[in-house]
Amino acid sequence: MKRFLLIFLGAAAVSPGAATVDHPSFAEEDVRFFTERVRPLLEENCFKCHGGTDRNGKVKVKSGLQLISRRGIVLGGDHGPAFDAENPGKSLLLHVISYDDEVLKMPPREKLPDEARAVIAEWVQRGLPWTPEGIDDLHEVHEENADITTVNEKTRAFWSYKPLKRPGVPAVDDAAWGRHAIDAFLYEALARNGLKPNGAAGRRELLRRASYGITGLPPTLAEVQAFENDTSPDAWEKVVDRLLASPHYGEKWARHWLDVVRYAESNGFERDSEKPHIWRYRDYVIRSFNDDKPYDRFLLEQLAGDEIENPTADSMIATGYHRLMQWDDEPADRLQHMFDNLDDDLRITAEGMLGMTLGCARCHDHKGDPLSQEDYYSFMAFFRGVKQPGKGNANVENVGGKENDAAHRVALEKHAEAERRLAAELEEAERALEAQLLGANPELRGRVSAKPAKFKALIQEAQGSKPGFWHYTTGRPPEDWSEVGFRAENAGWKQGPAGFGRDVPGTAKVRTAWTTPEIWLQTTFLLEAIPAAMRISLFHDEDIEVFLNGQPVLERKGPRRDHEKITADRKWLQALQTGRNVLAVHVRNSKGGQFFDLGIAAAARDTVTLEEAIKKDKSGAVDANLVRKRKQLKGRLENHRRNRPRPGVEANVVQEHGKNPPPLHVHIRGNASARSDKVVTTRIPEIFGGEELRGEAPQHGRATSGRRLQLAKWIARPDNPRTSRVMANRIWQHHFGRGICPTPNDFGYLGERPSHPELLDWLATEFVRQGWSMKKMHKMIMMTEAYQMSSRGQEAGLAKDPANRWWWRFGMRRLTAEELRDSILAVTGKLNLKMSGPSVYIDLPEAVLATSSTKGGKWGKSPAEEQARRSVYLKVKRSLVPPIMADFDLADTDGTCPVRFSSILPTQALNLLNSEFSNRQAREFAARLRAEAPGDPRLQVRRGLELALARPAAPREIEYGVEFIEIMMREHELTEEEAFERFGLLVLNLNEFMFVD
Repeated sequence: MKRFLLIFLGAAAVSPGAATVDHPSFAEEDVRFFTERVRPLLEENCFKCHGGTDRNGKVKVKSGLQLISRRGIVLGGDHGPAFDAENPGKSLLLHVISYDDEVLKMPPREKLPDEARAVIAEWVQRGLPWTPEGIDDLHEVHEENADITTVNEKTRAFWSYKPLKRPGVPAVDDAAWGRHAIDAFLYEALARNGLKPNGAAGRRELLRRASYGITGLPPTLAEVQAFENDTSPDAWEKVVDRLLASPHYGEKWARHWLDVVRYAESNGFERDSEKPHIWRYRDYVIRSFNDDKPYDRFLLEQLAGDEIENPTADSMIATGYHRLMQWDDEPADRLQHMFDNLDDDLRITAEGMLGMTLGCARCHDHKGDPLSQEDYYSFMAFFRGVKQPGKGNANVENVGGKENDAAHRVALEKHAEAERRLAAELEEAERALEAQLLGANPELRGRVSAKPAKFKALIQEAQGSKPGFWHYTTGRPPEDWSEVGFRAENAGWKQGPAGFGRDVPGTAKVRTAWTTPEIWLQTTFLLEAIPAAMRISLFHDEDIEVFLNGQPVLERKGPRRDHEKITADRKWLQALQTGRNVLAVHVRNSKGGQFFDLGIAAAARDTVTLEEAIKKDKSGAVDANLVRKRKQLKGRLENHRRNRPRPGVEANVVQEHGKNPPPLHVHIRGNASARSDKVVTTRIPEIFGGEELRGEAPQHGRATSGRRLQLAKWIARPDNPRTSRVMANRIWQHHFGRGICPTPNDFGYLGERPSHPELLDWLATEFVRQGWSMKKMHKMIMMTEAYQMSSRGQEAGLAKDPANRWWWRFGMRRLTAEELRDSILAVTGKLNLKMSGPSVYIDLPEAVLATSSTKGGKWGKSPAEEQARRSVYLKVKRSLVPPIMADFDLADTDGTCPVRFSSILPTQALNLLNSEFSNRQAREFAARLRAEAPGDPRLQVRRGLELALARPAAPREIEYGVEFIEIMMREHELTEEEAFERFGLLVLNLNEFMFVD
């Protein structure tokens, strides 16, 4: 329990010294009775309301009574003392648990079992024995609480703030449990609490546990039988090695990390727009686990893979970590939203990597940990230079390297040649159609043409007789630089004629020198009316973004060798307005030539397009076959242009504003607009030493501050007191169902205390000692007696430790949403084990799609075989969650998800019995059984049970199955095929299929 925060509110009217409480000494037997029999009952049924804290750290003391110490019980609350020393049998405590009083009865929801009430009664009769260290916690806890929010000797000595040291391994009197340090730590705690560990699990039980635990997939019957028949002494070790070598290990364990970092492929909020190419981050995480990438390197690449000495494609993709947040493309307050996003980055890093709820210090000093508001903003300073996610491809880069660049250039040349051929064919067809139209409709002469309509220049290019003038700057502009309201001429921007650069590619003309890596430009033009069409002529050497009246209308990546002719699409035309229009351009250049030029021309409204003329033609002179040919050619050309080769490895990566981020102040009450005079530096929280870490811009020339790299190096240090503890705890959690510290994202005072602190410290030091290898940690844990225990209940264990706090047995669990869906597909024979690549859209019910704010939710449709891929590859859109995933407790992507709580809801059974997915898979299951055991219902039933349960079917089970099918056919008039589909649904709903022992 959270002893340091169970403060004195229950005795608020009783100050120290206002009443006296005796301090009797108790026999060792009585103290043991309290520790083993009574305290677990109080923790489970009473502490929550009488001295415990809620999730926000707020102390709950109902009726003024707190039960965390003997002193609290004796002093009592609103109804008087809970213990009567002179007449224990008439103590108020016994009265309220008896349920004899209709008004005053506890616990409020349900009466304690007779056995539990008898234990409480015996405890009271013994005189309320208590452990010496907790007998008078009211006064002591008050003092303790007063200084847990400051850095002092006590807080430095707190279990997760103190330096990490390797503890000694306890000696135990059981030979089997003394062979491994992990077992010894657990056995010592079990013995201390009067418990014995379970015996070993059966081999099938053990293989299912390991297979799901490591790969997330069920074992086959053949695999189970092979393990059961392997009598070699290293049979189990061979199983563990095989599973850890499987590529499906990465798919399973990546999902745990993706929960922590709230992985999603859309931005959330109303439009829930796409995060382009973010699936590469997911694949990076899978590869990292499969490659057993050292955990310290794994963290370093995600935090600062762009700032390390020699960035790789993988390390750049890893920085997509900073792009996973929710992002509003039209916030009401842009400044506040920017700070909210920085806060999100900070929180995920602090909680996910350090188990530290630093985000609670945004508005004021932390209320439950020695973390100040200045600590918060000093930590945020490491992220201050990071750009906001931005619309569309704002943060998408080619990370493929020089070889990829060369291949991309070749592909572009081939694509351009094919485009020229298609354009020539289309032009020939249009000339013929124009001739036919004009021959029959002479009044159209001069108004319709196969050639492009006559356009009038709005902005002239550099080689024009009157090139347009642009305002420009090479220093980073404010966020609203592309908006209509921003006037470059008033912001001190320079002015120059079109044609910016230093080289003269082809026929281009340089009129204004430009040599820096980036340039921002703005020009304006006037419109009396909105034109029917526009044409853009564009020449740039590398990356370019174009905005019209603040709206993004065009983006290009990579070099071009000639002018690109672009017909304005709907985005351009919808962004136009009568009167003043603002065209804003951002160009990036990193190597080679350097040039930018852009021109715009508009078509008059009275021009008749070829399509319009064909539709209005009544003469019958136009060749219908030629019209169809022209339509096909136009479609092919448009599709060809849409599919212009893009760089082979595009990824959504982190970008910074430059090498010198703006200063960061402490903000009053966390308000982005209420800046104090206090300017912070990049430093770690004072409780960890308060060291200032100055970033240095990397030498490879990327425009970044180097701050994140310094933070990453500190987090990944072997002597960091949190990093290895936090990940060792997560690894344990996902093997045993609960962390040694049950609050894996909160190792502070408001979190739960570890049940086995010495074991956690030993695991953390071993993690570092083994080179931060996660696979070595898995194998070490799986080779223990503790991992191989049975999950069955035992009378003594259930009586003394029903919650299995001391791990006297292995915990049974239900399959996760992903495991359940993947297992169903595996059993039906439809699971597609293809790895990596863009995410998959599975069919969603119309009712789900209707919940989206956009028509159809912008939800795609993948081929059937792609839809059968593993669940880790499914599209993760924040506003649209597949029902089977939502019903079975899929992680919420709005924030970090350190623990998935397993719910039991009616909708789960309804989904598995009635959903389209379940029924489709039941049909596939029935078809598989017919194919593998044709014409033999009994054999089909046996095969179905073997496939689902990975064990031989018992004769009685086969009889039940055949009888079920006969009833379906006889009483419900189903065909044999339909009856087997119902049998498939029945099997896929069995607890034995859905649970892992």
